[in-house]
Amino acid sequence: MKKCLPLLLLLILAVTATPANAQPSSTYYELVELSYTINADRTLNAHEKYVAYNSSTRTYTYEIKLQIATDEIYDINVWSDAESLDNYEVEKTAEKTTITIRFKLGGRKRLTYHISYIADNLVSGAGPIYEGKFGGIILGPRDFSHQKHIVEIQGLAGSKLFLTNPDAQILEGDPPTVRYETSIDAPGSFEGLEVQFCTQPTYYKLTLTERLTNQSTDKIDDMRLNMILFTEEASWQFAALASSSYQVKTMYIDNENNWHGVFEVGEISPGATKELQLELIYEIDVYDPRISENDVGELSEASWLTAYLGPDNKWESDHPLIVQAATSAVDGETNAYLAGQKIIKFVVDRLNYQTQTTRHGALWAYLNRMGDCSEYTDLSIALARAAGLPARAMYGWGYSKDNLGGHAWVEFYLPNKGWQPADPTWAETSGDHFVKLNPIHLTRGIRGLNSSESNLTFAYRGASPEFKETVNSLILTASGAAQEYINAAEYAIVVAEKLLADSPSENLSERLQLAQQNLEQAQTASDETQKILYAKQSVENANEVIRALGKLPEETEFFIDWDTLLPVLSIACVIVVVVLSIYVIRKGV
Repeated sequence: MKKCLPLLLLLILAVTATPANAQPSSTYYELVELSYTINADRTLNAHEKYVAYNSSTRTYTYEIKLQIATDEIYDINVWSDAESLDNYEVEKTAEKTTITIRFKLGGRKRLTYHISYIADNLVSGAGPIYEGKFGGIILGPRDFSHQKHIVEIQGLAGSKLFLTNPDAQILEGDPPTVRYETSIDAPGSFEGLEVQFCTQPTYYKLTLTERLTNQSTDKIDDMRLNMILFTEEASWQFAALASSSYQVKTMYIDNENNWHGVFEVGEISPGATKELQLELIYEIDVYDPRISENDVGELSEASWLTAYLGPDNKWESDHPLIVQAATSAVDGETNAYLAGQKIIKFVVDRLNYQTQTTRHGALWAYLNRMGDCSEYTDLSIALARAAGLPARAMYGWGYSKDNLGGHAWVEFYLPNKGWQPADPTWAETSGDHFVKLNPIHLTRGIRGLNSSESNLTFAYRGASPEFKETVNSLILTASGAAQEYINAAEYAIVVAEKLLADSPSENLSERLQLAQQNLEQAQTASDETQKILYAKQSVENANEVIRALGKLPEETEFFIDWDTLLPVLSIACVIVVVVLSIYVIRKGV
């Protein structure tokens, strides 16, 4: 997975206050309250309240400059609860807006003034992600100190808060709102409150194109593809196959709960190309079970998972350097949750992100102190296993900039809480992703019994094909998702019917009938939510039939290339005939 996706750089609002002829200590803000609302179109509604107090006995004139990190700003209003607010000016330059306010303030008096505006280019993120950093200030030695600096940020209705930095108070209600309070002395600064809100659920349609090209002068016969489609291990997602340009021969689940599809492509003539196109439907929710170290057992309680503790090709957990690094990273910690946190921190501190053209593995990443998501994941797994924490890889995609890119992350087994995800790559660029994932992680497959990240195997006779996979994605509305779910239900029922015809079962027939009833309910429901609900139930019931009857075809477990083997057999036959002839002659003699 070479295209790991750091999130967009976050923006900071900066406020500067310059008194015209007063000492810095004589006037300060008793309260600065900055309230922001994030809109669906990624604009920002702002209302800022400032309460200034002049602690001296003299009257002063002040000039305040508010700088906003965008020139896309509209509907600016400035007002006060007193007449002493003289005037204000607005100046826009490249990527910055400056609001200058002037007012007089008498001795031992206070003034409350307000600023409101609508701004663009301050809320970043893609798809279901809405994020930004707001309320930041840089104070010079002559600026007003802030006795109480409050930042309050409201997300979209129905969204879910995924992270804040620093940790902020979460206010009850919908839309979700966070509040953070601090104080800032002059000179000083506050970087701002970073937030990420996620709309959910998020519906994706993925179109996978598997392109097979025969560049040789010999034909390819009996081409068959065995593909990992999606996993059912990820509890935060629902996935299904909605259509394919070649009918699936069978579907089955492997020993790590990955769903496979086997497709017959057939003959590919010399110089020809064939494409298998698949449409997958994904529904992703925010995953944040709010687990803490108090919920998780000791490392020793996971020692029975030996299959996920040993070394493998890219996970050199038994190498002395990896063992030493794991010991240093964990530093004697026995709680599995805290040990996992320390391992992620070690990897983030150790590696610098750099895209790689090939996958190098854990030891290379450790020695070279660099890598992309594959190396971040491999090193996390190797260190965890060396420390006695079972670990495995999750392979799939990350959504950013309105498209998907290949991505990889890790799962740790936490006693009492089972397998839990962590993304060490995005932890470096986008905040905490330990035992939580935002809905731009789409899991295709899980690997822990071996370190291969391949999602596809071939069986064929003749020349070897050239292969390329492309993936395109579309975020669907609920209406669009409802139709795709109905397509997925119809597809799953066809597969289940075929398997059941080959292996009749009364119990499974009843399950298939239930799937068909659910499909009819989905097709006739008037409400999109009900359509989705019934269609998902139909898929799940049909999948129970497929789960029971689908299996890896025996002929895909190994491959005999007859075009190569026949000449060998011919020569072998000649040799056998010659040997037997010599034997007969000698026996006759």
